[in-house]
Amino acid sequence: MAPRRKEPSPTEADSGSEADSNVDPQYTPSASIPEAMKQIDTWKTKRTNLRKSTEEKFVEKLASLRERMQESFEDESQKMSDHNKEQLRKLVAALNKRLECEEKISERIDSLRDDCAHVAMLVDAVYAGRKEAAAQSAKAFKPNQLEN
Repeated sequence: MAPRRKEPSPTEADSGSEADSNVDPQYTPSASIPEAMKQIDTWKTKRTNLRKSTEEKFVEKLASLRERMQESFEDESQKMSDHNKEQLRKLVAALNKRLECEEKISERIDSLRDDCAHVAMLVDAVYAGRKEAAAQSAKAFKPNQLEN
């Protein structure tokens, strides 16, 4: 179990009463109070002026910072826009090149198709000619010629 707290001594408990005992009961304000009030007003005025000048400097620096940030943002936006335009230009060029290649391939395929049709026509003509030659030789062939 925790030990009990120690009771404060009578001198510690009455420490606030010492300030009251130092007050002079016969104190009367002197003539320097109006001068002190003027001095206080002077210091208040100076403090107010310093606050105003500090606030003005802060507002100026803040405006300068905002302006620099805006310029930086605009520069970065312009750089990004230029970069995107360049990328788009490259993409369009690549697509155009691809279309040209596809068109050449299509022309080549059409040419090969025409060549294949021509070769097929020639093969059909050769086949038809051989068939006709075979038919003529079969007519010209007589079965008695085999027995000899």
